[in-house]
Amino acid sequence: MSLNVIIALFLGLGISIFSTYNIINFSKKLGWGDDPSEARKIHKKKVPNLGGVGLFIATMVSYFAFSDYANIIRPDKVFSITIFLFFIGLKDDMDDISVRSRFLMEFACAFFIILITDIRITTLWGIFGIAELPIVASYIITSIFIVGCINAYNLIDGLDGLLGSLALLGSICFGFIFNGSGEWLWTLLCVAMCGALLGFLFYNWYPAKIFMGNGGAIFIGTIFACFAVRVMQLDPFITKNIHITMTHTMAFSIISIPVVDMFTVFMIRIYCGFSPFRADNLHVHHRITKGMGFNHAQASLFLVFVNILIILFAYHIQYTGALRSLLYTILFCCAIELAIIFVVHKGKKRK
Repeated sequence: MSLNVIIALFLGLGISIFSTYNIINFSKKLGWGDDPSEARKIHKKKVPNLGGVGLFIATMVSYFAFSDYANIIRPDKVFSITIFLFFIGLKDDMDDISVRSRFLMEFACAFFIILITDIRITTLWGIFGIAELPIVASYIITSIFIVGCINAYNLIDGLDGLLGSLALLGSICFGFIFNGSGEWLWTLLCVAMCGALLGFLFYNWYPAKIFMGNGGAIFIGTIFACFAVRVMQLDPFITKNIHITMTHTMAFSIISIPVVDMFTVFMIRIYCGFSPFRADNLHVHHRITKGMGFNHAQASLFLVFVNILIILFAYHIQYTGALRSLLYTILFCCAIELAIIFVVHKGKKRK
């Protein structure tokens, strides 16, 4: 099994590098790319934005090459719906889709993911005295969670290397958890994504030769939503190297940067009287680059470091219980967010 993991990693890496290289050349010949004319855009020239195609192909091939194991909840069932979402993102890259239409399609896909795979939030772990969720409530909460993750990962894709780096860290962490709980196929999918993301980052690191695009961001958001919900379904476990007792807290900590950023930006927009879906430069990566003077690479590494801190914090406070561990982790995220806002504000006042 360990040899298959290594082969899957390098297979995903090789396919990702090869396919992304050809996608860059193909996009340049046809003049396809992200238009830098919008004021909120950071890049100054047109850059190919179909990097998600290579990522998708590399992940699929390297996963299915070794997924010949029986499993009750197989992650390959997720791909049947993810393919549709991926092409929605590609369509959005080529020709903008309205927010309403995209949300309707995302909720429909989230519903079918739950229906086909039975990956859903079934309990609130005793929080507020609620244990087992009714089936209708389970479907509604899980659908909202999946759609929220899809859009959170799409919105965080604003700097060279940022989304790929956060996704790589998340794939590693989810992979460790799945491996510790004996979920071989889910571990394999995490490893396949690691290889694909490493190959993509080879071209996406600052200065980027290609962007992820909506197709790739939606694909990552969907997969990570499923990773998180599947982790929440796992029983607590203890091994030599790792112990996971509060699966919901650990799942949240891994996806915390995109999710907290999305909620923060939405609240700021609503407070200012704008639509929560209005495009602007209020995201945490915009504040870091403009207010703290970081370049793309520094800002990406900084947010990866912050994500690691949040994961370690969540891991070490699991003993506090279901509600407190989640609440403390959320408060820790908010404290970091407020600290960044304070530093940026002080920097602007000095200027």
